[in-house]
Amino acid sequence: MSTVDPELRWWRNARTLRVVAIVLWCAVFATSLVTGWSNALYLAGGRWVEWAGAEWLVGVEGVTEPVARIAEASTLVVVWPVLIAAVVDGYARHRRGGGEAWCLPLAFGWPLLGLGLGSLAAVASGPVAWPLPALLAAVGGMVLAIHPVARRVLAARAARQDWTRAHGVVAQAVVTKVDVETIAGIDRWRVTLRYDDRAGQTRWHRSSIAFQERVAPRVGDRYEVRYDPEHPGRRASIHVDLSKTRGALR
Repeated sequence: MSTVDPELRWWRNARTLRVVAIVLWCAVFATSLVTGWSNALYLAGGRWVEWAGAEWLVGVEGVTEPVARIAEASTLVVVWPVLIAAVVDGYARHRRGGGEAWCLPLAFGWPLLGLGLGSLAAVASGPVAWPLPALLAAVGGMVLAIHPVARRVLAARAARQDWTRAHGVVAQAVVTKVDVETIAGIDRWRVTLRYDDRAGQTRWHRSSIAFQERVAPRVGDRYEVRYDPEHPGRRASIHVDLSKTRGALR
């Protein structure tokens, strides 16, 4: 029998796991830097022969022994920190309540950025061409930017929805079409609504809601739609609660 709450153990604590994941991603970046630097020099100093229509590395010239050994060793181990960091980060996000898939951009972005920057460092110390290292670094940076950019976009959308829910202009909408769609294994009602805005312009809006008890939208049902009068056509500024019908059109 344990005297410690299982939820307090470090491998269950979301904050501790997050710190461990950050340390591991730093290790991934550092390992990738070394791998990119050493392999760029190793390949640039390689002796290549053409055989069977392809270039083959048959030896290394002009590269010091330590650099060659580092390149060979780092190539073998570079993938393991990535796998470990991805597993820990995914579990940490799971313990925080979701978003496990966001570890994938990190698993690609940090190695690419490290390899690119490491290879760029080798440009200054050896006969290494810069275009490929610069491309790797740029792609890695763009992949890493996916998460913060998506988070800001979603936060801005949520803020617009909150404003519309509280201050938006009310319009009475009628259902013109009802479909069923399945997203991530969850069945949802997909409803097309028609309403007139404050200027008399007829508009359509599509919204969806997961299947639930006593919620079954039908053609002719009426709903209360709220929208931003400054941006009446912006989807993110339109709010409708499909669980609250206002009756059917007679």
